[in-house]
Amino acid sequence: MAIGPDQPRASYPITGGEQGKRRLDLLAEMMRPTTLRLLQDAGLRSGDQCLDLGCGGGNVVLDMARIVGPDGSVTGVDFDPQIVELARKDADDAGARNVEFHVTDVHAFAGGPFDLVYSRFLLSHLNEPEKALARMRQLARPDGRIATESIDMSGSYCHPHDQAHARYAQLYTEVVRRTGGDADLGRRLPVMAQAAGLRDVRWNVFQPVQASGPYKRVQAATMERIRPAVLRYGLATAQEIDSIVSGMQTFAENPATLVAMPRMVQVWGTA
Repeated sequence: MAIGPDQPRASYPITGGEQGKRRLDLLAEMMRPTTLRLLQDAGLRSGDQCLDLGCGGGNVVLDMARIVGPDGSVTGVDFDPQIVELARKDADDAGARNVEFHVTDVHAFAGGPFDLVYSRFLLSHLNEPEKALARMRQLARPDGRIATESIDMSGSYCHPHDQAHARYAQLYTEVVRRTGGDADLGRRLPVMAQAAGLRDVRWNVFQPVQASGPYKRVQAATMERIRPAVLRYGLATAQEIDSIVSGMQTFAENPATLVAMPRMVQVWGTA
């Protein structure tokens, strides 16, 4: 996840490290089919030079690398050096020779121009996402493509209602707000893309809903990763956080329940 120059790294609310990478891997696995469709719709093809801003664990970087092949390349950018190092290891293990990673943020990165510039879950953590979207357009070559994904946290739900998940959604939304972002940004993304000057803007809205399996516990894992930020801002006690995480896990283990992720909004267009 890349952040802007006016947002110190300590302000990013989701902790990283190896546990953070495992969470990112699980989230990427869940999102992989819909992200691959987005990249296809955005026109990713063999030989393209691509950029993934806020690449996290590098999962999408590797998928793009397979699609563009040896005549193409993919650059991943993220502010977290530990996550980037883990992403590099995954790339080495996969034998991906057409990828490279940089530890920097969206505004400081200098490179390109690229045929396709992509980001996932980046813009909602920035206090000026419009500037980041404009920067993505600058990094693309003329008639290059932009593709981005973001969340609308207000759309998340459980069935039946679960107070632990509801409280998590409140806390996540608030810590993102406190750190300068907007957890409901997805709803604004199509209009933002048009305002940024993208042409032929298209979008897709969907929502993953889980009845069983590991993806049903992604949000419980996220609650654990925002624990330091929640404590830092005094939004809940350690005891309440323990209760929320335990409640979310218990709810997820019940086969008679449903857990919905936030609404996901994908937007793509021509620079």
